[in-house]
Amino acid sequence: MTVAIIGADAAPLARALRAVRVVDVVVYEPTAAPPPMRPWARGRTDPPPPRHRIDVLGLDFDEQADRWLIQLSGGEQSTADVVVLTADTVDASLPTGRGRPARPLPVTGRDGRTLDAAWADGPITFRGIAVHGFPNLFLLGGPDPLAPLRHSRRPTQIDHITTWISALRRQSGTRIEVRASTQHEYHRRLALHRTDRRPRRLGGPKPHHFDITVAADRHPAHDYQGPALLDLPGAEYPVIATLAGHADPIDGRYHWYGRLDPIDGSLPEPTRVTALLAVPGQTPTPARLTERDPWGNLRITGTGVPPYPLEQL
Repeated sequence: MTVAIIGADAAPLARALRAVRVVDVVVYEPTAAPPPMRPWARGRTDPPPPRHRIDVLGLDFDEQADRWLIQLSGGEQSTADVVVLTADTVDASLPTGRGRPARPLPVTGRDGRTLDAAWADGPITFRGIAVHGFPNLFLLGGPDPLAPLRHSRRPTQIDHITTWISALRRQSGTRIEVRASTQHEYHRRLALHRTDRRPRRLGGPKPHHFDITVAADRHPAHDYQGPALLDLPGAEYPVIATLAGHADPIDGRYHWYGRLDPIDGSLPEPTRVTALLAVPGQTPTPARLTERDPWGNLRITGTGVPPYPLEQL
């Protein structure tokens, strides 16, 4: 796992990540940034992380590989599993306005949404370290309304970021993202926090605040879900079919199965009579209705060519 820290004054976080033996750390410092105030660390035997004095022109999240594509000046490109933006880079990512850069750093997360668009009405984060819709991205010194109420913001953020990157590696995940409900609830409580004469403690990040997943977790557990027509002698029933299947290595045949949910509220009773199931654009396929599940839906099975196209598998 590779973590790219983008911005000036990256040494404290780089040291924290190295201390817990988490990852390979790479630092990209803007060419206009002053030299680091402190050396790597006196008495350390391990080499400091690679530092590149180069400007980052944009960040794009690759949803297939769960990695960030880093666009660098001079037409160069790099990748990283996780990206951390330091305070100066976060400021450059804020929407334009008073005291803001005329051209914010382009950061594109899931579904092509940019950080500039997500923050059009003001920056929204979870504790200033993460933004829903931008997986594997952390902010060090990000916008946090509670910052003035804390004695020190930065050490806390370094601890949180290090903890969650460690969790991603420990759980062998490829994507970590703060949940939308977590971010929403945090800002709801912030509104109450501001009106209280005696501010309440909001607590620190918890395991359920973030989703840590791999690609297989985000793929549907079914091969087809959609409208279908169940044909029995003398009656037809429009249904929503949720189907899956697999090739059996013993008999060499394809076995498919699934659930039928009624569209108009009615389903037949399970029967030994062979039924036909047809999905739009496909040939009706023989099937057998086995039983009702506890919710009143029908279970269906079949052998051979399934009613859905195999190209979707």
